Amino acid sequence: MAKQELEQQRLDKVNKFIRHIGDRWRRFFRYKERHALMELDDRGRVWFVDDYHGERNYTHRNARWRGFSHGGTLKSLVNVFRYHIKKGYQLHHLYFDPGRFRGLGTPPWGYPDGELVLLKHAGLTLGIVAPALEEGAS
Repeated sequence: MAKQELEQQRLDKVNKFIRHIGDRWRRFFRYKERHALMELDDRGRVWFVDDYHGERNYTHRNARWRGFSHGGTLKSLVNVFRYHIKKGYQLHHLYFDPGRFRGLGTPPWGYPDGELVLLKHAGLTLGIVAPALEEGAS
């Protein structure tokens, strides 16, 4: 399969995952009925289209993201999505694990445990989150 086809498949899955995030709890990446999305241009560059401002942001290098309506944590997540689209890298399975954040006072992103588990399951199903290695496996 051609590189562009693989990137397009991963992009489609990332956009589905962004919709999952936007439809859950605090509705990040969603403003009213509009979801954020990522796009590939004809040169293979990845863009993020903001849900609130509708601005298209170039995600490569350290470009300034004008019209990005979310904070640094979600910007970092968008960058991880770009790496997934371009290289196939997956998010670590602990990224959405509620147990990882015990004792810190607040759950990540202000999401309750059940919501994080649902997001993790969606990411695993879409192939964006890497499955945990079974105990005892090398």
